[in-house]
Amino acid sequence: MIEVKPFHGLLYNTKVTGPLIEVTAPPYDVISPALQESLYQKNPHNVVRLILGKEFSTDSEMDNRYTRSAAIFRQWLEEGVLVRDPQPGFYLYSQEYEFEGEKFCRTGFFSRVKTQAFSEGNILPHEFTLSKAKTDRTHLLNACHANFSPIFGLYSDPEGNIDALLKDEGNLEPLSVIDDGSVVHRIWRLKNSAICQKISDQLGHKKIYIADGHHRYETALAFAESNQGKVEDCAHVMMFLTNMDSDSMSIFPIHRVVKSPEPFDRESFLKKAGEFFDITPWSGPVNGAEVKSCLKEMGKTQITFCLYMGKEHIFLLKVKDKKNVLPLLGPNEPEDMQVLDVAQLHALLFRHILKIDTREKSGQKYVSYKVNSEEAMAMVDSGEYDVAFFMNPTPIEQVRRLAEKGVRLPQKATFFYPKLLSGLVINKFGP
Repeated sequence: MIEVKPFHGLLYNTKVTGPLIEVTAPPYDVISPALQESLYQKNPHNVVRLILGKEFSTDSEMDNRYTRSAAIFRQWLEEGVLVRDPQPGFYLYSQEYEFEGEKFCRTGFFSRVKTQAFSEGNILPHEFTLSKAKTDRTHLLNACHANFSPIFGLYSDPEGNIDALLKDEGNLEPLSVIDDGSVVHRIWRLKNSAICQKISDQLGHKKIYIADGHHRYETALAFAESNQGKVEDCAHVMMFLTNMDSDSMSIFPIHRVVKSPEPFDRESFLKKAGEFFDITPWSGPVNGAEVKSCLKEMGKTQITFCLYMGKEHIFLLKVKDKKNVLPLLGPNEPEDMQVLDVAQLHALLFRHILKIDTREKSGQKYVSYKVNSEEAMAMVDSGEYDVAFFMNPTPIEQVRRLAEKGVRLPQKATFFYPKLLSGLVINKFGP
């Protein structure tokens, strides 16, 4: 069973802070140093000060980004910058956007979900996590006792029953509208207790698939288990839930940019790769749009990667036989993973040829992850990295099927678009 509950959300008091667009932010893990500084300057109450505070050379155990986040959080509560909703409810959230020339509107809602171990089979991960990120989020949760950003969860509702319940509420005047230039965000209070109960009842017998926020979920679960009876009401975590069977699910690929742990030899690498891949030189213009189009077309029949080692060294790599990867999969990697582009990439090219195992902390430092292919190319052109691997996105059908089997994809296997804003609503533990 899944327990999905309405809650008393903390909301920004825009009479104090100004428009919501000035105080919200993207998820912490996509905020670059430049964007962090921009958000700091944008508004003194921007949520970046809570989710990704600045670090200083004078930081200590008693004064650091996490203790400062906690102090700022307390201050904002005391000063009425953040106000607790007097009535519990869900918070309806829609995102209108354009993707590959088509217009979409993804709709879901913020709720509190009771944490439970993955082994119970009701809340399912789909990818592995990075230890550094979990440590970071653990420190923040320990300091603040609140969820500032939602975990992105999916449920299956092919009949659209829950969507129908949400639709009527979406016809009402939204609490706020944020147009950031690429996505139009809208948020509503969903206070109708009867509707909330129907939604909770229908979700109780479903499964939740974590699309984004694995680190935060694992951190929240560990916090709940270790603080039971110590921190009031910490067993639930804030989630945004949406229907994976709707027509508004967009997944981007996350490309890999690699710095080889050993001196990188292009010819030697290509020779070794030729054992598993048909390799052909790239022809025509090289840019993100062309690479995406080519991979999409070739990926219909064969797992294909684009290998970028500089403007004069670009190749297409087509997997000869998916089964060739089987002897190279680890004991916790079932043969079902052979269908995944990302599994072929990590097992064949990373672990076998480059000797980089991103499942281990020691191997993670050699790989950077980029959604923007032009940025990935620039990283190689600068000489900072040796090679970029461009790939197709992982289909939602594969994510669901493998998650139900307990198969976890390599970290950063998917990029669900658009990202959810942080700061729209906050879940604070306790009364």
